[in-house]
Amino acid sequence: MNSSDDLQTPPPPVLPARPREAVLPPSPPAPRSGSAGAKVLGLLGLTLLLGAAFLTGFLPRMRQSEELRQDADREQNRVPEAKVARAAKAPAETTLTLPGSARAQIEAPIYARINGYLKRFLVDLGDTVKKGQLLAEIESPEVDQQLRQARANLAVARATLVQNRANLTLAGISAKRWAALAKDRAVSQQEADEKQASYEARQADVQAAEAAIQSQEANVKRYEELQGFMQITAPFDGLISSRSVDVGTLVSEGSTTSTRELYRLVQVDTLRVFVNVPESAMASVQPGLEVEARFDSHPGRMWKGRVSRTARSVDPVSRMMQSEIAVANPDGALSSGLYAQITFRLTRAAPPLLVPANALVIWPKGTFVAVVDENSVVHYPAVQIGRDFGTQAEILSGLQEGDRVMVNPTTEIREGQKVRAVDDH
Repeated sequence: MNSSDDLQTPPPPVLPARPREAVLPPSPPAPRSGSAGAKVLGLLGLTLLLGAAFLTGFLPRMRQSEELRQDADREQNRVPEAKVARAAKAPAETTLTLPGSARAQIEAPIYARINGYLKRFLVDLGDTVKKGQLLAEIESPEVDQQLRQARANLAVARATLVQNRANLTLAGISAKRWAALAKDRAVSQQEADEKQASYEARQADVQAAEAAIQSQEANVKRYEELQGFMQITAPFDGLISSRSVDVGTLVSEGSTTSTRELYRLVQVDTLRVFVNVPESAMASVQPGLEVEARFDSHPGRMWKGRVSRTARSVDPVSRMMQSEIAVANPDGALSSGLYAQITFRLTRAAPPLLVPANALVIWPKGTFVAVVDENSVVHYPAVQIGRDFGTQAEILSGLQEGDRVMVNPTTEIREGQKVRAVDDH
């Protein structure tokens, strides 16, 4: 059996020991050709990725930063562009249109001159009347009674005068007779003097009666005139613009604020248009100047007018001068109270300068313009403006003809800054 055989096999002979050789470190295993190539390719790919990232990210940012820096330098050193326009004189002849209010040439409220009741009216609102035409009648029984009483008093005064004249005649005869008797010493001088005094008293009675008659005649005449006031007539040719009472209305004499007017009569053959003229144009608006009048109530139609008078003074609050324009209205198309537009054609001896309205700079200290001088340097002189036409404005002082002013100036352009001027066409 194997096991017995193994147990019976003799051990191998023991050999003498050899000297131990020097042990060298093991050499590294030789690289495999496949794994080395992969690592090289990985390193190369990583390098390419880093290079691509550098080229696509960092370099453009560097170029952008450099461009921005260069743009900032150019912007800092760049001369800004400024559009300019020339300040030119306005035409010597110009038009000025101002609003006005039309009034009748004559306008009169008609009041009652007597107390009573309105009996009837013969004209109404909008009627045309002639001077002296009967407008209405008032019934006043009190005045009729007072007139009858005055006439009776006048009759009494006249009868008294007749009686006093008779007494005067008798007193005169007696005075002469007693004077003759006194010369013959038939009566005393005292009695003769008394007769003479009686005669003079009768003369005074006659004079008093004559004065009383005159007084009563005046009283009668007054009541007769009051009776005449019962008929309301037109004081002038015109148009009835209002009627304020009806038949049976109690009317009172006078023209106080508590009394009611019967009619309002206007004369519109010629209208008076009142216009406030600004201070800058008052020297050109003089009496006799022809104007054109237009009214909103009659679009497309124009009336000729003429300046009839001016106040020749300026209102200290509005700085305006009131002027009156006479506008002929022969066909009666116009009426009192209309709103009017009056156009003046003015000739100015020293026309102001005109600049674009958007060249004005409004600051708290006043109105300024940006002027570009011959060296293209900006200055901001203060100016005084006149009329504003919307797109243009008048400059009364502060500029010279031909000065270049900036159009739409910005706050970025400062005093003394140099600009590149470009004509604004």
